[in-house]
Amino acid sequence: MDDRRGLTPSPVGPRIAVRRLPDGTDLAALAAATDADLVWLDSGLPAGAPSSAAARARWSVLATTDGPFSARFRHEDEVAHLDVADPASGWFGASRSESRPAFPVLEDLLARTPHLAAPVDGCAFALGWVGFLGYELGREVDGPHRTADGHPDADLRFVDRAVVVRDDGAAWALALVDDAAPRASALNAAWLTTLEGRRARAEPTDVPPGLPAGREARGRVRRSSYESAVDACRAAIRDGTAFQVCLTTAFAVPSDATDRSFDDHLRLRATDPVPFGAYLRLGALRVVSRSPERFLRVHEDGTVTAEPIKGTRRRAGSREADAAARADLAASAKDRAENVMIVDLLRNDLLRTAAPDSVRVERLCDVETYASVHQMVSTITARVPAGTSRAAVVRAAFPPGSMTGAPKSSATAVADRLEGAPRGVYSGAIGYFSADGAVDLSVAIRTLVSVVDDAGAVVRRSFGAGGAVTWSSTAASEADEVETKTRSVLGGLGMRAHW
Repeated sequence: MDDRRGLTPSPVGPRIAVRRLPDGTDLAALAAATDADLVWLDSGLPAGAPSSAAARARWSVLATTDGPFSARFRHEDEVAHLDVADPASGWFGASRSESRPAFPVLEDLLARTPHLAAPVDGCAFALGWVGFLGYELGREVDGPHRTADGHPDADLRFVDRAVVVRDDGAAWALALVDDAAPRASALNAAWLTTLEGRRARAEPTDVPPGLPAGREARGRVRRSSYESAVDACRAAIRDGTAFQVCLTTAFAVPSDATDRSFDDHLRLRATDPVPFGAYLRLGALRVVSRSPERFLRVHEDGTVTAEPIKGTRRRAGSREADAAARADLAASAKDRAENVMIVDLLRNDLLRTAAPDSVRVERLCDVETYASVHQMVSTITARVPAGTSRAAVVRAAFPPGSMTGAPKSSATAVADRLEGAPRGVYSGAIGYFSADGAVDLSVAIRTLVSVVDDAGAVVRRSFGAGGAVTWSSTAASEADEVETKTRSVLGGLGMRAHW
């Protein structure tokens, strides 16, 4: 997709117009007020969260996809589709489709995206491409090919309108303008004026009432079958095929006839704030993600950060029992081994595009506490040379190593065979490719995925969960870990996993 016909240089160039909004502007209210497709990157932390997590949860972004410069890149059934709102006003040419892998197409689109300086100090988002990359895109790197079932493998939108909110409530509206496209720029200027006119502090959106308990999310397989798959992973490890295999499954989640995913997101964000929460409404797809895990962050200057999570303990009811659970995780040789293996895998993934001497492990196996779980987190940093494609950086590390095992190609082959079904959005990445060159992507875990029909009725709704299998794993403990990981989301919706 490298059709540059019809592009007219701007005498001034595209830029971002900014309007300061009232402190406390409520993104939930803005999201509820639009019928357009949207991406809401919704950051938060529970009270008492560690300082190491605070920087990850400082900014939230609400981007709508109905602006005059907007475009959509969708990859489905190994075909890339580009839909452009107004080819005469943008940079991506005419709408078109072609049989081409997703990452090379994304690389072309990022090269054609105008470079826009981040307009709000401290916020790395300067408009750009937002959405998700599904797990199966990793097959473009390490085949054989498999595609998602019933929805795209990737859906990214070029957004020219967004609202960003800092953790202290300060808020700004951003819109793209370009002197070469006066009509489109006038529409965005009017949108800014409308938002700026909301002088009064927005009243917080009411959290929908809690749901009755007792509903069950049904496992794709029985617990006994999952335990047998764990033993098969251990056999592969014994035979030298892999060191660690991330084995997952999925649960079919009951739903009302009408899609209520936005209400679900509001409920879960109130009870389980996380740094990388997200709500996506993209075509027929609805995604509610309560992820605590960053996949990759690429700064404008080329600094790269990965923060894999391996090791989880459910929080306990009493202070003493909770402290004991945290201490048990910190001292666990098995969990540390899992975490260290993925750190080593990510070091190698980053070395594919980073300067060789720049890769560093900044922290190893720290324990962080969230509303429902304790997590073991590490941090790896690197620097990519100037001019390195951000799509290439992500592709070299995709899918996220914490969701594959190691070595990546052989571990994913084992998991594919045993799981027998695509993961889709789950285990992929959610976030943005900013027009200033920054990237921030979370790992799509603790993620509820719904597909709706043209009338808005839910066709299917699923929740994925899994864990890293090593030689020291036991089948029962791995199945227990799956159940633990379902509670933070399903429990918040009055459900429990049943398999």
